[in-house]
Amino acid sequence: MEDNKTEKEQLKDEKIENGKNRSKKKTAAAVVAAVLVAACAFGGWQAHASKVQAMKDAGVSALREAVDLSKYREAEQEDIEKMLDETEAAIRDTGDQADIDALVEETVKGIEGIKTDAEYATEEGVEKLENSIDTSLYREAEQEEIEKILKSTESEIKKAKDQTEIDKLIEDAATQFAELKTDADYAAEEAAARQAAAAAAKRSSKKKSSSSSGCIGGGSDVYN
Repeated sequence: MEDNKTEKEQLKDEKIENGKNRSKKKTAAAVVAAVLVAACAFGGWQAHASKVQAMKDAGVSALREAVDLSKYREAEQEDIEKMLDETEAAIRDTGDQADIDALVEETVKGIEGIKTDAEYATEEGVEKLENSIDTSLYREAEQEEIEKILKSTESEIKKAKDQTEIDKLIEDAATQFAELKTDADYAAEEAAARQAAAAAAKRSSKKKSSSSSGCIGGGSDVYN
C-alpha cells in the first residue's frame, strides 16, 4: 500500500512538475513574444525617427541652398544668417513636411526682398550719374540733350553686370556732358562777340570820320 501510494504521489508530483514546466514554457514564450513586439515597435519607431530626421535635414539643405550669400553686402549677410538660423530651428522643431515647406518658402521670399550688392551698385551708380551734372548751368537746348544722356546712361547702368561697367558708363556720360556748352560759355562768347562788334563799329566810325575831315579840308584850300 505504501509503495502504491508513493507511486501515486510520484505521478501526482510528475503532473504538478509537468504543469509547472508547461507554465514556464508559456511564460517564456510570452516573454519572447513581448520582446519581439517591443523590438518590432522600437524598430518601427527608429525607422520613423530616421525618416523624420532625413526630412528635416532635406528641409534645412533646401533652405541653405536657396540663398547665395555672396550676392549680398556684409550687413545684409548678417540679417540673412539670422533669418536662416531662426528658420532652421523652426524646421528642427517640426515633424511635418508641409510645415517645413512653408517655412522654407516664407523665408526665401523674405530674403528676396533684401537688396543685393548689384542692386545697391545700380542705385549708387544712378545717383552718382545724376549728381555729376548740374542742369541749371545749361540753357534749354543743352538741358534737353543732358536729359537724353541721363536717361540712356541710367538704362545701361541698370543692365550693367558689375561695378567696373557702371563706372565706365558714368565716365562716358561725363565726357558727353563736357562737350556741351554751359550758359556761362555762351554768355562769354556772346560778350566777346559784342565787344568785337563794338570794336569793329568804332573802327568803322573812325574811318568815316577821317574821310569826312579830309574832304572838307581839301575844299577850303581850293576856295582860299
